[in-house]
Amino acid sequence: MGLRASGYASLICCIASAAAGQQAIPPDRKPAPASTQRAASDAIVPRIDQPLRLSDFNGMQPRADLQHKLGHVTGFVQRDPNDGAPATERTEVWFARTSSALYFVFVCYDNHLRALRSHLSRREDINNDDHVIVLLDPFQDRRKAVLYSVNPYGVQADANFTDTSDADYSYDQVWDSDGRITRQGWLGLIAIPFRSIRSHRLSSDWGIVLYRKLPRNSEEDFWPRVSHNISGILQQEGTLHGMETSTSSHNIQLNPYGIAQNERTLFTLDPQNPYFSKRGLEATGGGDAKIVFHDYLVLDATVNPDFSTVESDQPQFTVNQRFPVYFPELRPFFLENSTYFATPLQLLYTRNIVHPEYGLRLTGKIGHTNLGLLAIDDRQPGYGFPSGDPLYHRRAFFSTGRVSQDIGKGSSLGVIYVGKEFGEGWNRIGGADFTARLTEHWNLRGQMVESSTRGDRDSPSYSAGPASYLQLQRDGHAFSINDNFQDISPGFSTQAGFIQSTNIRNNNFYGSYHWWFSHNSIVQSFGVEASQNVAWDHQHNRIYRYTTYDPFWTFSRDLVFAPILGNNSDTLGPQNGYDFPANRNFTQNNGGIVFHGEPWTQFSFNLSVFRSGNVNYNPASGALPSLLDQQHINAQFTLRPSHQITMDNTYLLDRDFRSHTSQFVYESQTFRTKANYQFTRALSARAIVEYDTTLVNPAQTSLLRTKQVGTQVLLTWLPHPGTAIYLGYNNHLANLDRRLCVRGITGVCDPNADPPRAPDYLNDGKQIFVKASYLFRF
Repeated sequence: MGLRASGYASLICCIASAAAGQQAIPPDRKPAPASTQRAASDAIVPRIDQPLRLSDFNGMQPRADLQHKLGHVTGFVQRDPNDGAPATERTEVWFARTSSALYFVFVCYDNHLRALRSHLSRREDINNDDHVIVLLDPFQDRRKAVLYSVNPYGVQADANFTDTSDADYSYDQVWDSDGRITRQGWLGLIAIPFRSIRSHRLSSDWGIVLYRKLPRNSEEDFWPRVSHNISGILQQEGTLHGMETSTSSHNIQLNPYGIAQNERTLFTLDPQNPYFSKRGLEATGGGDAKIVFHDYLVLDATVNPDFSTVESDQPQFTVNQRFPVYFPELRPFFLENSTYFATPLQLLYTRNIVHPEYGLRLTGKIGHTNLGLLAIDDRQPGYGFPSGDPLYHRRAFFSTGRVSQDIGKGSSLGVIYVGKEFGEGWNRIGGADFTARLTEHWNLRGQMVESSTRGDRDSPSYSAGPASYLQLQRDGHAFSINDNFQDISPGFSTQAGFIQSTNIRNNNFYGSYHWWFSHNSIVQSFGVEASQNVAWDHQHNRIYRYTTYDPFWTFSRDLVFAPILGNNSDTLGPQNGYDFPANRNFTQNNGGIVFHGEPWTQFSFNLSVFRSGNVNYNPASGALPSLLDQQHINAQFTLRPSHQITMDNTYLLDRDFRSHTSQFVYESQTFRTKANYQFTRALSARAIVEYDTTLVNPAQTSLLRTKQVGTQVLLTWLPHPGTAIYLGYNNHLANLDRRLCVRGITGVCDPNADPPRAPDYLNDGKQIFVKASYLFRF
């Protein structure tokens, strides 16, 4: 390990030094002179005495007495669908600042108002609408930014933004927005208090990108110009001058909450003793606190954090899976500033922290150094031990520390530590990672860590081992590549993170090439893409190989159509615990289509239909895994019959037959509908109904026949993040046998099996709750 770590560290240093020392723009594309650059991508923010309002912009222009006091930019340029072409509709942005806030007013002219797309929706549900965005990079480090967005109805969205991952909409801050549709287009106001810009520092220059989306044309317009030919949006940001502020060095927020609920739940953790927990009306409380030091370090504390269910997981395929299924985090405390702990290998997966009582988190940036520290407990592990046991009600403790240093233009070096301690056992992981911006197209990322794990009292074994990751990525308007390799040793273990499998070497390659057509063409672009994902274990046994290749066409209205062909091959053998005399490959060709888009403002869809191969990982007792013919449908569509109603619908189908005999094995289906009615921007009502069913052939599989229905109703008043009132009702039915061996009810339970099933439904969970929270800012 010492030699391997030393060699990897040397590689990191060499790459980082090369990236820091070289030009990010090749010699044949030298930057324009400074005067030209300033005219094209720089802006000065004037200071005014009064806040800006949309009432100051009657006639799509500022009042005559105000116009000369404001900053002004225009000349937006397309990135999609015609990179470098002028925007099809004119956009002007007026901006200024007071002593306490920064204001942007977007004037969006539109010659086709009937095609304008906008809805009065829940906060952050505006990505399919016409909308505008301000990306602010207060540190001007071209790595992290804060996204502020608004649609024509004034509905707002905000997010943490990096070029290396999707926008993180779990970020929530207090700011103001407004929108108005006029005869000539629409207006959008974004007003951001300086105290809400958590990464702010007392600097006169900030990075900025302005953006407008016209979904009817699949059009994205930017100021300054942002091109596909250069990797990363923030690498092409402009500069906002004159941003010295008078904010204080301390910013304190308190966000207490209270919840009252009535709940009845069936607990089946112990199959020999399932029981109903009936709790009458009860109340609890807790809250979060935040202190911002010197505008760049944020200390968050939580006591009894509120994880009541106001959001639910999106449905996905979970039946007969070879590896664990990933579900994203939904809890607010863990979501905020999670990017400070993100590395190529996911070493912190906070859904492993089930029932915390208190925690601390410190995040921020000092100069060119990014810092993230997290310490939190978890009461859940101690619940699994009987009273009188020394581990009864003992807590696990999770701790994470990450520091990264910015180097040059877009490169960085970082280190991370993640640990879990419980009783006499532990899981500790430490290592280093890097990002190297090699050219304006090419980026390289890598990480190497090692774990040390000791089991608990009942299994005190010790294990250790390394894990590594390397990714080479090229972004371009026509040609893109993403190739990543990870090596997880047999001894590596993470109890705080999410790694699907250990003892695996995996290479995942994706490449695509685009041809773009003229502005007036029905087809905007044509392309081809291919991917291959192949893995082996450390004993040189192949685990799987998946390949796909397809042409694809893009059209206006965000329409994409792709017929896909490929091949799936899974390998199982004695090393997987199956009674095969040697490794066996389960291989089958596959084909299908992917089709998605938003043809009308009232309707959008995402459809994938495939016929492929699968493996029966849950054969009937005494049988071995076998090859399956799989029919797979994933259909999602959204209806908006009026500007206040949104209905999101999902249908999933996984139907499998034995390949050589055509015998039915199992069928899994999910139907889900989520309807939202928006009374005002703050007040909404939502209902979710989900039906899940699994039909099985007991002669072919050990899977259980299941069916369940979940219902959620939620009334929400949310004037701004942190201040809210929720009134909710959750109900769940499952085909559980009413003769469960519940306390006071006789029955027979198999300690190694799930609770017994029955044709009828049993209500195994019901909850009524009222939750209120209020944000105090000092």
